[in-house]
Amino acid sequence: MKKIAEILIVFTAVLTLASCSNPFNDIRVTSCELVSASPRGLSAFDAVLDVSVDNPAPQITLSGANAVVKLEGVPCLYLTADDVTIMPKTELIYPVTLHGTLDSGFNPFALLSLIKAENWELMTVDVFFYASLKSGLGKHFEYRNLPLKDVLGTI
Repeated sequence: MKKIAEILIVFTAVLTLASCSNPFNDIRVTSCELVSASPRGLSAFDAVLDVSVDNPAPQITLSGANAVVKLEGVPCLYLTADDVTIMPKTELIYPVTLHGTLDSGFNPFALLSLIKAENWELMTVDVFFYASLKSGLGKHFEYRNLPLKDVLGTI
């Protein structure tokens, strides 16, 4: 009897995850705006972004979010974000706090010149985060070598 109960629990969990997976594809970032940015020394900064999210799915918490921005395959900037809980079936603006640090072998003036010139062609980004439902079930997501111009173009 215990084995049957375990199989039913696993089946129910799989069925629940499968039925919830489709709405997650519909979650959209509709806009993103830089609210503030403040330097921390010469090689780090903090920034706050207002991110508008249209979420037709259940509540989701994004945690452990970090990214590595690379210039011609060489890491130049490390980003982390504070945890964010996206409310269910809403379209809201969420303040997202970012913490950035330049790679120790990277020249900060080179990054500034790239940003000013908006030369995104040479830059890619690796993004990692954990998304979990209110129930605690979740999944790790990992996206590697995304062209930065494409990522910025979607926002």
